[in-house]
Amino acid sequence: MRRKAHGQVRRVRARGFSLVEALAAATLLAAAMMALNMTSISLARGTKTADSYSAATALATEQLEIVRAMPLGAAGHTPGSYASANNPLTAGGLAGGKFTRTWTVSAKDTPANGLKTVTVTVSWTDTTTHTMQLAGYVRCSTVPCP
Repeated sequence: MRRKAHGQVRRVRARGFSLVEALAAATLLAAAMMALNMTSISLARGTKTADSYSAATALATEQLEIVRAMPLGAAGHTPGSYASANNPLTAGGLAGGKFTRTWTVSAKDTPANGLKTVTVTVSWTDTTTHTMQLAGYVRCSTVPCP
């Protein structure tokens, strides 16, 4: 405070920020930046998981279509469990990736006369183990299945 002539007191206006205000602002900014960083990490993980599910779906669809395209009565329609020769697979179906593809052909006449169920399972591990399944039907060469 300054004294004016005749005993009047005039306040001097403070300029700038105090150390406490600057520290509070820096703390708030750091907390906001950490939250933004955690959000971006979470989004990146979610995107990677979604990409893996898309690749697994494509691999399962590919195998189901291969089995369905076989001629009626082909050896690939024999009930049993099978696995890709190139396991583990890449997202493009080549050897050396993180995906494992297996499929099962059901017993004859399951779920109905003249049909067999083919269930394709694709598994992979990133931070956790994931599994997805896709099922479809193939016809038998005769009804009921021989």
